Amino acid sequence: MHQRQRGISFIGFIVVLAVVGFFLFLGMKIGPTYIEYYSIRNAVNKVAAEAQGGDINEIRRAMDRQMTIDYADSYKAEFVRVIRDGNQLNLVLNYEIRKPLIYNLDFVAKFQHSAPISQP
Repeated sequence: MHQRQRGISFIGFIVVLAVVGFFLFLGMKIGPTYIEYYSIRNAVNKVAAEAQGGDINEIRRAMDRQMTIDYADSYKAEFVRVIRDGNQLNLVLNYEIRKPLIYNLDFVAKFQHSAPISQP
């Protein structure tokens, strides 16, 4: 009676390991960019909720304070603008990040978010 062996071969295991390793590498390179975006987005939401009126200088100072607390490396003041839409003021986050991925390949991430500023 002949028994057939079942399972993955060594070469198959190496191929699966290489594919999983590649995706883990991508996650380690791209993941921090998205984590930082969510940190900046939460700061925009918090500042917009706490801002009373449309004093742009006070909003910028509040964003700078929040980014000092959250320690977002790639944040720049020009990422955030106050835009009037009718009677509503919005705090708009709009920026693009370009970081190296592998050798001469870069990845580009574009982020946009808007939060209404509470009126007094």
